[in-house]
Amino acid sequence: MEFQGWLFDLYPLDSVMILWVRGEDGRLHRLQDPFQPRFYAEGKKGTLLSLFRFLQERRFASGYQWIRKREFWSGEEIEVMEIEIVSPERYTQLPRLLPPWEERLNFYNCDIPVAQLYLYEKGVFPTGRCRVECEESCLIQIHPDPGESVWEEDEPFPDLRVMELLIVNQNGSNPSLGIECEGYREEMDVLDIEEIVRLLRHFDPDVILTEDGDASLFPLLLSLEKRWKRSIPWDREPHPLQRSIRSEGRSYFSYGRTYYQAPAHLLFGRWHIDRRNSFVYGESGMEGVIELARLAKIPVQRMARTSPGTAITSMQLDRAFQEGILIPWRKGEPERFKSAWDLLVSDKGGLVFQPKLGVFEEVAEIDFTSMYPTIMVLHNISPETVLCRCCENHRVPEVGYTICEKREGIVPKTLKPILKRRAWLKGRMKAYDHEMGIGEGKAEGGKREIYNRKQTALKWMLVTCFGYLGYRNARFGRIEAHEAVTAFGREKLLRAKEICEEEGFELLHAITDSLWIQKRGLKEEEVLELCERISKATGVTMTLEGIYQWIAFLPSKGNRESPVANRYFGLFKDGKLKARGLAFRRTDVPPLIQKAQIQMLEILSEAKNVEEYRSKVPEVLEIFLETEMRLKSGKIDQEDLLISKRISQEPSAYKVDSLTALAAQQLEDVGMPPHPGERIRYLIRDGASKDKSQRVRAFPLVRPEDPHDVKKYQEMLAKATEELLIHFGYDTTQLLENSS
Repeated sequence: MEFQGWLFDLYPLDSVMILWVRGEDGRLHRLQDPFQPRFYAEGKKGTLLSLFRFLQERRFASGYQWIRKREFWSGEEIEVMEIEIVSPERYTQLPRLLPPWEERLNFYNCDIPVAQLYLYEKGVFPTGRCRVECEESCLIQIHPDPGESVWEEDEPFPDLRVMELLIVNQNGSNPSLGIECEGYREEMDVLDIEEIVRLLRHFDPDVILTEDGDASLFPLLLSLEKRWKRSIPWDREPHPLQRSIRSEGRSYFSYGRTYYQAPAHLLFGRWHIDRRNSFVYGESGMEGVIELARLAKIPVQRMARTSPGTAITSMQLDRAFQEGILIPWRKGEPERFKSAWDLLVSDKGGLVFQPKLGVFEEVAEIDFTSMYPTIMVLHNISPETVLCRCCENHRVPEVGYTICEKREGIVPKTLKPILKRRAWLKGRMKAYDHEMGIGEGKAEGGKREIYNRKQTALKWMLVTCFGYLGYRNARFGRIEAHEAVTAFGREKLLRAKEICEEEGFELLHAITDSLWIQKRGLKEEEVLELCERISKATGVTMTLEGIYQWIAFLPSKGNRESPVANRYFGLFKDGKLKARGLAFRRTDVPPLIQKAQIQMLEILSEAKNVEEYRSKVPEVLEIFLETEMRLKSGKIDQEDLLISKRISQEPSAYKVDSLTALAAQQLEDVGMPPHPGERIRYLIRDGASKDKSQRVRAFPLVRPEDPHDVKKYQEMLAKATEELLIHFGYDTTQLLENSS
C-alpha cells in the first residue's frame, strides 16, 4: 500500500522504530520499521576487529564494513569501521560498553538520540508531509514528499484535537480535576478514573495539554491507577507498556543559577505537552514547538521539554550527518594555552558603554539584527574554522585568530538558512499588517500571530547558538570561536558609535548590539539613513527599534551615582512603553507591588515629555498611598502578597535562615520538599520575629488568618516607586517617612 500523509510521532520500541503517520483521509497509521543504527570507530585494524567481535559476542553488532568519512576538525577523509547495531535498544546501550576501548580507539556517531538519528537518515521530520510504502503495519519505505521542505512555508498540519487536564485544587486528599476538549468542560470534585477513561476513549485526543503535568498531575494519576488497579489509556500504542511513577526530575546549574526540570511523562502515539515544563511553549506556543521540532528533527514531545540550544545542536548534527562528517563522541579539541595577557585581550565579552543617568528626550534606539549569529555567518566562525591548520590570515580583531578560507564551517552553514527563514517570517508579519490591518493581523490565532510565534522560537535558537559555541561540553564548541565572535562584535559596535557621532548624534548608552542616541530635532528619516550606513559599514543589518518621547536610565540600587546597563524605561512615540530591570518584571516581587508599579507606568505613559512626566508625579504618589493603605487595612488577597524565589540547594543544606530558606524548610517538614532550582512561594508574616516559624508561611501552607508584615511590604512598594521617581528627588526613605 502507498499513501501520503504527515509524520505525527515516532519512538523506538524494542527492536523497531514505531511511526505514526496521519493520512490525507485523517486516519492514523501505526507502522513498524526494523531500524539498525550504525556508528563508527577509528584506530588500528586489529583493535577494531577485536571491538567488533566483542560487540558481536554480546549480540550488539550484526555486521561491519570499511568506509571513508570526513574528520570534523581537519576536514580530511579517514578510514573508519562502520558497525551496524542489531536494534535501536542496543544502540542506546553503547555508551556503557565503549569507555574501556577509548584509549585505543576513537568513536563517532555513537550517542545520538535514536529518533533523531532515524530522522537524519530518512530525511523526514516531525509533522512533515511524506510518502509511505508499507505492507499492512510493516514500513517498506518512507521519504519526504517532493517539494516538502522545512524552509518553505509549510502546509498546515491537520487540525489537532487537544484535551486540557488541570488540577484545580491541589490541597487536601481529594484534588479536583478539570477536563476540557472541543467545547466540553467538566470538573471532577472527586477523581473518577472510569470517567477519565471514558472521556479519553470518546475524544481520542491527539494532544494532552497540562499545567504542571510532569511534576504533579501524571504522578498523581499514575499512583491512583496503581492503587485502584485500573489503567488509563494514555497511549495509542497497543504494545503493553510499563510506566513508572517518577516525581523527581533533575537539578542543573547554568549561567550562575540552579534550575530544576521535572521528569518527562511522554505518551506514545499521542503528545503530552506540559506548559509549565516547556520553555519553548511558554515563549512561542505550540507553533513554536512544532517549528523547532521540524527544523531540528526532534520529536515534538521531546522538543517541548528541551532547550533551543539542543535544537541548534541537533541541526548541526543533522548537517554533519548529511555531509558525511564524523560526529565526535567526546569533545576532542582542548582550549589552547593562553598567557595572562592573552586572557586579558581575548576574554572580554560584549562591549558596554554605561548610560548617562537621567531622563532624556528625543532619543532613538537602534539595534543590530541577530548580531552574533550574523557575525558567525559573515566571517565563517565555527569551531573547526577558527585557528585552522591551513590558513594564516589573523583576521579576528584584537586577538588575531586565524579563520579558514578553504571550507565553510558547520556553524555558519547551519545558521544561514535560520537567519533567512526568520527574516522571511518577519517580512510576512509586516505584510499582514499592511494587507489586513494591524488589529486583525495581531488577533489571537491569526496568521500574523502564527508567524510571530515561529520567528520567536527561531529568535531563541539564534540567541543560544552563541552561548553553545563557548560551552565547554558542547559537541561543536570551542572557546576561541566564542572569543572571535565577541571580538568582531566589539569592533562593529565601536564602528557604529563612530558613525553616529560623525552624523552629529550623541551616544547615551550602548550594550553589545544596541545603541541609544540623542539629537536635537531628531527625525525618523535621518535615523533610518543612519541605520543603512551602519549596515553597509559593518555587514550586519541595523534597524530602528523606535524613537522615545522620553527615556529614563536608572542608577545602581547600592550607589545612586553609578549607572547600570540594564535598568531603564521609556515611552516610544507610538505609545508603547519599554522597561528593563523594574520591579514589575521580577518574579521575586509580590503581584500587589507589580500591579501598583504597572498602574504608575500607565500614568507616566500619558506624559509626552519630561515636563509632563514631572507633572504626573503627584498621581504616581497617589497610587503609592492607595496601595499602602490597602496593605495597612489587611483587605488583600493573600496570593497578591506571595513572593516567588528559586532555591539553589536542598532545604536542609541552607546555613543561613533567610526567609526563602525558612519557607523551603517548612515545605520539607510537611513532606513536600522542593528541589534545587524549583521556585517556591511564601508570605512574609513577621520578618523580624525571634520565632523563625513565624517569619514566613510557605504556599500552599498559608492560612486565611495569617497576617502579613506590613513594614516589609511597604519597603518593597517604596522601592518600586523610587525606581520611577528617583530622578525627581524621591527615594525609599523619603517615601516611607512621608507616608508615616
